[in-house]
Amino acid sequence: MSRIKFRALFVATLVTALLGMPCLHAQQDNNAEDAFDQSIGQSYTNTRWYPNPFAPYMNPRVPGFHLANSQLLHELIQNGRMELSLQDAIALAVENNLDIAVARYNPEYAQIDKVRAASGQATRGITGAFSSNALFSGALGGGVGAASGGFVQGAAGSAIGGVNVNRITSVGSFDPVIGFSGGWAYSASPLSSDIVNGVSLLTGNTGQYSAFFGQEFPTGTSYEVSLGAARLSTNALTNIFNPQWVSSLTIGVEQPLLNGFGYRANAKFIRIAENDAGIAKDYFREQVATTISQIENDYWTLVEDKENVSVAQEAVNYNQKLLADNKRQVEIGTLAPLDVIQAESALATAQQNLIVAETTFQQQQELMKTVLSKQVTGDLLTADIEPVDKLPTPEPTDVPPLERALQLAHENRPEVDLNGLNLKNEEVILKANRNSLLPTLSVFASYTPSGLYGEKVLVPDAEGVLVPITPGVPGGFGQTLSQLFHNEYPDYSVGFTLAMPIGNRAAQADAARALLEEHMLRTQVQQTLNTIDQDVRQAEIAVVQGRARIDAAQKAVTYAHQQLVDEQKKFKVGESTVTLVIQMQNNLTQAEGTLVTAQASYATALTQFEQATGTILAKNNVQLVEALTGKVNRMPNIPGTPVSGN
Repeated sequence: MSRIKFRALFVATLVTALLGMPCLHAQQDNNAEDAFDQSIGQSYTNTRWYPNPFAPYMNPRVPGFHLANSQLLHELIQNGRMELSLQDAIALAVENNLDIAVARYNPEYAQIDKVRAASGQATRGITGAFSSNALFSGALGGGVGAASGGFVQGAAGSAIGGVNVNRITSVGSFDPVIGFSGGWAYSASPLSSDIVNGVSLLTGNTGQYSAFFGQEFPTGTSYEVSLGAARLSTNALTNIFNPQWVSSLTIGVEQPLLNGFGYRANAKFIRIAENDAGIAKDYFREQVATTISQIENDYWTLVEDKENVSVAQEAVNYNQKLLADNKRQVEIGTLAPLDVIQAESALATAQQNLIVAETTFQQQQELMKTVLSKQVTGDLLTADIEPVDKLPTPEPTDVPPLERALQLAHENRPEVDLNGLNLKNEEVILKANRNSLLPTLSVFASYTPSGLYGEKVLVPDAEGVLVPITPGVPGGFGQTLSQLFHNEYPDYSVGFTLAMPIGNRAAQADAARALLEEHMLRTQVQQTLNTIDQDVRQAEIAVVQGRARIDAAQKAVTYAHQQLVDEQKKFKVGESTVTLVIQMQNNLTQAEGTLVTAQASYATALTQFEQATGTILAKNNVQLVEALTGKVNRMPNIPGTPVSGN
């Protein structure tokens, strides 16, 4: 084959292998970040050389976690008292709750994984994402260390010469890799003959230097450029140059054509990282919704406990009045002293119940302080929390019809979208595993010119015999580079490799497992939908039951109050006893307590319905970006200021 034809074949192979290189940039440029990603901001990694070339090799700067409570919490405390609405409680939770603070790290992990995947390495995974066992842990295999970049002397300077097929190895990184190396050596070797070198003791000094640059692309294309040089000096009498400079330039490229070819095979972790960012968002939304639901329930429990204190105080007031009336009647002789003792006993029981109600209310306040702050210190430690919202009363429009409620749940529950993204990840894995079933077929090409020069100490005489000259003809590294770039001593290589595993059992097993995982995930999707539908139906039933309990409890309170009034009238005219009056008072207290419990249960049922339909964040005006940043951008209900719309 002529040199011209060989060069043409080499160029054709090189162009074919490089066709896919621009694909990474074209596809990456089209991947615009959504608003949630933008709210996260940077990934805290330093990957750019400009303006600081040492930044990629320094520890990233990640801001620490601040334990100081938000300013909103301090603004709500006035004169040792916090008048707290439900909306303010939710705002405090968004800014300070540690469960939400912990959940914020998952989206950050997803952003870090996108940076890692962009380098061609495997993602680390996030909470909420299905971890496939059919996806092998390595991405490109060798990583950055696979780029050789060592000095390749080739045939230049060799006493034997020869022709080798030069082939680069896979660089193993989507990030460009640059490197430098250098080394020095001295040796003294005794020889059994002085025919070759003219001496019986051969000594030499060698210095080797090299630089290389390489990269791999999601198409599977890998290239490397390396430049090496060596300075050799010896006491041999037969070298034409002493010292001599040997240089070598290697430009090589390799492209898989079957297994390992294309974006599907090599950029699977980039696609998975993109999907994982969406999974992190859905999982974060789910965690925030769960926390807000718990805050709502805790708040309504606080209101219930406050109402129970009022009921218990009312019972004490009833019994105090009864005791005072009985004492007056004993003084005028119309009532036995034993009735006073009975009234005192009833009052003591009512006072005990009041203390229990007050301490229960205090315990719930301490719980609220914990869930609404990063730490309970300062003015919050001694502040009294006073809920300002009342327990809800049933309204016909509290919940929509069941069919509409199911539709809302399917549209808003984060689990639905989360399962869909896990399925997308599995589809990426299926495509990658289909590629891994193929045999390995790669084409490669390389161009390796070399140069040799130095101080010429032997020159041919008139008869062509090499004879020493003094002084030698100067020469060095500059001449060797000139030989390189003038292509005086070219070396071209082109070829292919084919490997076909017999049986291909490992790839077959991974592909089969990926298919089984996909079927399992689709089963889980339906399982999740069934669970969501069940949650909605149960929430609807709980709301209906809550309405019925409130209606029955209200009627019971009305009846018990009327009974007490009637019994008190009878007692005044001597037609009843203290025992019956105390019993009627206890019945009224119990009925009022039952009504408070029924109202609190109804509030909890409404919260359960909001969570079941995935509308709890929208109903409470919670923006996901605010939950992510921990900063609420609306005015709180601070005592003494105009009430703003929430």
